[in-house]
Amino acid sequence: MRKWLIVLMAAVAIGATGILGWLYMRQDRKGPEITISESKKNSYTADMTTEDLLEGVKAVDKRDGDVSASLTVENVYPNEKGDEVTVVYVAKDNSNNVTKVTYHMTSEGNLMGFTSETKTSSDNTDTDAETDEALQDENETDSEDEEEPEMTEEEKAQEREEEKIDQLNPQDPRFYLNTYYVEIAKGTQIDRLSYVKDIQDDKDSTSDLYRKIQITGTVDVNTPGTYELTYYVVDSNGNASNGAVLTIVVK
Repeated sequence: MRKWLIVLMAAVAIGATGILGWLYMRQDRKGPEITISESKKNSYTADMTTEDLLEGVKAVDKRDGDVSASLTVENVYPNEKGDEVTVVYVAKDNSNNVTKVTYHMTSEGNLMGFTSETKTSSDNTDTDAETDEALQDENETDSEDEEEPEMTEEEKAQEREEEKIDQLNPQDPRFYLNTYYVEIAKGTQIDRLSYVKDIQDDKDSTSDLYRKIQITGTVDVNTPGTYELTYYVVDSNGNASNGAVLTIVVK
């Protein structure tokens, strides 16, 4: 009698495991695909609105279909020379799977010192006037501080990334790197995860988030040039972290 009970319990356990496995396989764990039209305007001006930046961008999910309505512009930031900007697009499907992509645009004007605040079409001229006045005050302050030592590329990158973290909502994860700018010799191999310093969230633990790290971008260590890797995570509530950008210069 006991032997039959053991066999029955084993059969139930196997069946339950199979059902759980089937349910797991059925879960939607892949985010939508973000595509950017080849005809999209590739030049950036400081007066571009969010609508302008989203033009020609589309998000499609294998299960949910067209989810372009979820598309947002997370950030826009210039490179060190101010002649190019990187736009970070984010889209989410109905299962809260998040996808991020970066898109590079050439700048029609030098954007050194530019801080992204993407504008909607409802922004008015009063706001523009306030912005111009603030820029004028900033320029006057810069003139007074000419004797201060110039910031290094690493310090500039650190400051830029800290500003992005300050703009996050309270429920969003915070992604920190050990450094945001590094120079390496040609042929030097890199461990991409070794640059991760910390991930903080109001709910998920650091160890859980560490397993969810996503990294976009590539680095050719055999070809001199400047490369960017973007690190981010999405917590269990579907909240996306800041896109921590690591600039790697191969010399």
